[in-house]
Amino acid sequence: MIRDLPEIKRDQRLTCLRASMSSQAVDGFLTSDGVSLRWLSGFTGSAGRLLVSDTSAYLFTDGRYAEQAEMEVQGTEIEVFIGGTDKQNALITNHLDQFQRVALEADRISWIEAEELRKTLRAEVTPTVGIISELRKSKEPAEIARIEAAASIADQALAQLRPELGNKPTEIEFARALDYAMLTSGAEGLSFETICASGPNSALPHARPSNRVIEPGDLVILDFGALVDGYHSDMTRTFMIGDGDEQSWLMLNAVTDAQELGYQSVRPGVTASQVDVACRSHLDNLGLADHFVHGTGHGVGLEIHEAPWINADSSTTLEEDQVVTVEPGVYRPGFGGVRVEDTVLITSSGARRLTSAPKDSLV
Repeated sequence: MIRDLPEIKRDQRLTCLRASMSSQAVDGFLTSDGVSLRWLSGFTGSAGRLLVSDTSAYLFTDGRYAEQAEMEVQGTEIEVFIGGTDKQNALITNHLDQFQRVALEADRISWIEAEELRKTLRAEVTPTVGIISELRKSKEPAEIARIEAAASIADQALAQLRPELGNKPTEIEFARALDYAMLTSGAEGLSFETICASGPNSALPHARPSNRVIEPGDLVILDFGALVDGYHSDMTRTFMIGDGDEQSWLMLNAVTDAQELGYQSVRPGVTASQVDVACRSHLDNLGLADHFVHGTGHGVGLEIHEAPWINADSSTTLEEDQVVTVEPGVYRPGFGGVRVEDTVLITSSGARRLTSAPKDSLV
């Protein structure tokens, strides 16, 4: 079960947001995005809006969440307003009309919502991209503890069930067993739909579990993660069921080695593209780079895929306390595929794996 987790303190997050607002010359910020709401306020309801200015912060939601909202924002300066949509809109409009420029998250708000605000407000409505996601890239100790707890649950679930891969389950049977093991070990949910892809299905990077029986000689990709207090883990392991052919072992060894090279390259000051190159160049030397069809990794936190992005085009510089994945893969249509992935914490001097399941591949 999950150990006691440290408290998340959110007031400093509002301070950081206000600094970003000041740098962009906006005096109001409004969001209805669930992830941004949770990160800034702690509110986990399905309907809410948060308005932040230099001196105040207000959460607007409806009567379903009256008690929950008050409990979840405890310890912050945020004031809660409860009411139906019309009342909320009137209150928000009244507050927003005190501002000159109001920032919205352009990548997280619908076009119609932005247009309605433009029609009703005297203030200038300006789009921003990444104003919150940039702040979320580096993780606080309490966030790291949650991701690490989620990773530990996934590790334990795989250790418990790995021998069953040799007993000819179907993909969907094994995936559901893995889900159940994570949930009964303390996960509040799954990071995403578990991938269990065998034989030729493993050539599909995002295959969904099917009724195909896992047979001797198959490559099997397992990609899965647990959710703890809103924070995700992400891990992929590829297994060989019994004796495999030479090409399967070549792919397995190549990707495992590429993943290790990528992991060893992760440290503060390195660009994300350098990590991608570390993985991709190894596969290129073996004639497999054309079968590596996705980026090398991504950030992990309140979202399973978030900044920073690790790919060949990314100029982002990695920083201490960011949590990212390193996940090279090789996929040969009609034959099979291999992917190996860890969730990794960037430390002051390098990196530390948060997912620690062994990478020995034979079952």
